[in-house]
Amino acid sequence: MNLREIVEMDRIVGTDRLSTLRQPVGRGPGPWLACYPLFRDALSRGETTFQALSESARRLVLGRTTVDMGEQAIASNILDDVCVAAIELATDAVDQIVNGYLGGQEANGNGASGRSSASLLRGVTPGFAATDYPLIARPPCLLRPGHHVFLDSWMRFLSYRSRGDRTIPLLAIDWLDFHHRLSALADRTCAWPAQNDRVFARPG
Repeated sequence: MNLREIVEMDRIVGTDRLSTLRQPVGRGPGPWLACYPLFRDALSRGETTFQALSESARRLVLGRTTVDMGEQAIASNILDDVCVAAIELATDAVDQIVNGYLGGQEANGNGASGRSSASLLRGVTPGFAATDYPLIARPPCLLRPGHHVFLDSWMRFLSYRSRGDRTIPLLAIDWLDFHHRLSALADRTCAWPAQNDRVFARPG
């Protein structure tokens, strides 16, 4: 996903989204959550700010936009008020959404194969070597805006699922505001050239 595609997503929630977003979190779901229709209802219950995330989750997000600890420290200070939503959903509930998404992808691709959406996910999991993520402070699966599921976290999701985790940690970011703030900082410091080209280029 490139910056042009991200800008297109802004049309979903209107051109005045950034100004209305600056209202304190907790007064009803933020309009930015319209970018996450598959999980929107659940995410609205976990809406918070970037500052409130665990250190491991913050590093996960900053790792997509910065290249060293110095940049991360500078970026972190200006991103504290960016809206995020961090939740844990039952694995079965996430499975249903993922299966529906995979079924839709199958049907919209080269034609439906006749397989059920549940069998699509089952076909991916066998033989998948589960990464031994600690049960405490598990890295969240980053959600992708639009009618998609994960941004770059498919292997993390499959790992949690294959080892039998009962819940899946999920994280949604208001990427438009995130980019807006980083761009403003870059304009002032000229510290991060072409930073917007890097955001979606790194694996999670």
